Amino acid sequence: MVAVMAGCGGDDESSSLSKAEFTKEADAICARQEEKKNKDLIAAYKKYGEEGRKGKKAQADFILEAALPPIAQMTEELADLGAPSGEEDKVEAMVQALEEEIQNIEDDPIGTATGKVGDFDKANKLAKELNLKACSQI
Repeated sequence: MVAVMAGCGGDDESSSLSKAEFTKEADAICARQEEKKNKDLIAAYKKYGEEGRKGKKAQADFILEAALPPIAQMTEELADLGAPSGEEDKVEAMVQALEEEIQNIEDDPIGTATGKVGDFDKANKLAKELNLKACSQI
């Protein structure tokens, strides 16, 4: 995920985004990936039920195979989008907060069930400050 940060606000194309364009494009990214995550979760739930998969291993697989990939893809797309002028630091901080929590979940997927990991509050707060509605509800 560290390589993802390289795309955040670093080239002329990313700095050419207006605030309105950034907001529209970022929210579209988040909405699309949230919809994918929900579909993937439903499919995984059905699959695991049919297979009779239970226990902590199934929970970890459920998180790592269905819930996390769309969030990771969203994070990458947001980093590649860039940031409007004056918002580079905030966008970079939001992407970094997402990356850190993704790493926490990868390290301890079962921790999402206990609330130990999976808290995207920092990223959600930054998204709200950037007026990103779809991105502030991860």
